[in-house]
This record gives sequence, C-alpha cells and structure tokens, in this order.
Amino acid sequence: MLDSLTLGTLVLIACIAYGTALFHSVGGFAGGLLLMICLAPILGVKATIPVAAVAMVISNVTRVWVFRHAIDWQVFAAVFSVALPGIVLGAVLYIELPTHWVALLLSLFLLVTVPLRRYVNKHNYRVGLNGLRVAALPYGIISGTTMGAGLMLAPFLLGAGLAGVRLIAVVAALGFGLNLTKTVVFGFSPLLTTDLAFTGLLIGLCTIPGAYTGRWVVSNTPIRIHTVVVEGFILSGAAYFLWVTLTGLNT
Repeated sequence: MLDSLTLGTLVLIACIAYGTALFHSVGGFAGGLLLMICLAPILGVKATIPVAAVAMVISNVTRVWVFRHAIDWQVFAAVFSVALPGIVLGAVLYIELPTHWVALLLSLFLLVTVPLRRYVNKHNYRVGLNGLRVAALPYGIISGTTMGAGLMLAPFLLGAGLAGVRLIAVVAALGFGLNLTKTVVFGFSPLLTTDLAFTGLLIGLCTIPGAYTGRWVVSNTPIRIHTVVVEGFILSGAAYFLWVTLTGLNT
C-alpha cells in the first residue's frame, strides 16, 4: 500500500490525519467519521474502515491520556460490556460485505447523522445506566461496520449527565475499546494486511499533534463554524459513497 503512494499523497494523508484529529478534539465526536470520508477515495472503500480503526486506536489513546482523570468508568463499563458483542458482529459483517454494499451502508449512515445531531440538540434526555445499556447494543453493531456511531450514543450520554470533558473522556475511552476490538477482528481476516496495519499506525501517529492543537481551536473558533464544516464533510462523504454504490466502482 505505502509503496504505491506518491510523496504528495503521503503528505495529504498526514494532513488529513492531523486535521480530523483536531476536529475530534474540538467537538468530541466525528473524528473517525471524517477520517473515513477523507481516506476512502485514496485507500479504497473496503480498506478504509480497517485502516481507520488502527489509526483511531492511537488517536483515542492520546485523548484517553489527556482526559484520563475525567473518565466515568462506571458509564464506560455499562456501555462497553453490552456493546462488545455487537462490535464483533458488526466487524464480521463488514468483512463479508461486498464493496458496493459497504458503500451503500456508509452513505445511508452518513445521511442520517446530520438530522440526528440536530434532533439531539433540540431535546433533553434523562437516562440511567440501564438506559445506556439498551442503547449500547445497536451502537456496538453500527460501530463495527462504520465510523462515527458515537453520534447516535450522544443523546444517551448527555441524558446520563455527562458534559464537557467528562463526555469527551468517556467517548475517547469507548472509541479506544471499540477500535481495538475491530482491529483484532479485522486482523484475523485477510482484510487487514500487515501493510494496511502499518499504514493505519502511521496515520494514527499523525493524529497525535491534532489532539493537542484542538485545545487551542476550542477557545478560538465559534462552534457554529465548526458545526457547519463538519456537516459539509459528512454530506460530501455521503454523496461520494452513494456515487460508488450507483456506479459500481470497486475502489
């Protein structure tokens, strides 16, 4: 994989990793989603999720370390213990799906995320640990097949009283757990080759400075601008994956 990429493409991938990690640190969500959208045209649809999973293991380790004192481990355990079987199932389904079905799945998921985020912003939810467990299984299955499923978990975490750094910390811990699980599952399949795993590792290392830069951006960029940019990326990604589905392009 790496030996087939030009120097310019490698620089572009490094910039993508840095930029999406920056967005992730600012908003708490959508870092893996944006990384997936940007990498798909370069690496190919089918290879993107395994590579992004490896990269997000490193990215989330950084955020877990930065926010380690704010992690609510009780909430993490309630969600991850139920989500884990779903993550494994979703990853196995992803391995078996043909490329055009993967592209269709990703396009439909991305199209839903924008109205979902707006809906969440208009409603206040109050849930306990049992409510989080109920949401964890579908969250796990969707997480296994795509990136950015944390968006669907957001209203439940907010309803459990998480906000600010506590929310970002728990999402980072969940992101580490789910992406590590996906990496292990993909590693036992032909989908995640040694070359692709190494590519994901390098991308992950490039996300580290973006996580720290995000701290500065949070205090200097209006949240409205950040939101519009993220939604633009998401809708563009949905259009791309839908185009792959309709044209039958096997990338």
